[in-house]
Amino acid sequence: MEKIVLLGGGGHAKVIIDLINACGSYEIIGIMDAQLASGVSVSGVTVLGNDSVLPELYGKGLRNACIAVGSVKDNSKRKALYEKVKNAGFLVPALIHPSAVISGKSQIREGAQIMAGVIVQTDSTIGENTIVNTGAIVEHDCIVRSHVHICPGAVISGGCTIGEISFIGAGATVLQGIKIGSNAVVGAGAVVVKDVADNQTVKGIAAQ
Repeated sequence: MEKIVLLGGGGHAKVIIDLINACGSYEIIGIMDAQLASGVSVSGVTVLGNDSVLPELYGKGLRNACIAVGSVKDNSKRKALYEKVKNAGFLVPALIHPSAVISGKSQIREGAQIMAGVIVQTDSTIGENTIVNTGAIVEHDCIVRSHVHICPGAVISGGCTIGEISFIGAGATVLQGIKIGSNAVVGAGAVVVKDVADNQTVKGIAAQ
């Protein structure tokens, strides 16, 4: 079994730990989190220290890292951590919960995290370091770019595009063929009926 280290020890990390344990493909050797004291346990996994431990672990032969930091509206920290570990030579494997349903004709890029109960339909692409969270649905022919967070219960209808670093709130619905720009925010429960520009925040029914 390959070994992996987690960056981040909060609530998202707990979900990731359950996902990795359910998959059985990796042994988690520890967590790196500057906000937690070394030696503290998170869901049975020990905190090793902060990011400064990375070179030491790499020198010992560790090659797999996981970005276990979640996001609320702002995905820039996840992006920065992903780029940091990639530049240090680590692999960031895609993680897919066994209960997720992924079409064999869709593509899941490096570092993507597909949580329990997710459905990704045919001919869709999930970008690098993107979270598709619990119970979310990505329909056919969607392009979800890098560092996106699709929150629990969101529905992305067929033929949509979601730009880099964007955030789709819990329970939001994006209607067929909509294009959402980069660094955009869609509020929880919103129904998106028209395109969303880069850096725009929309909320409500219909979202505006």
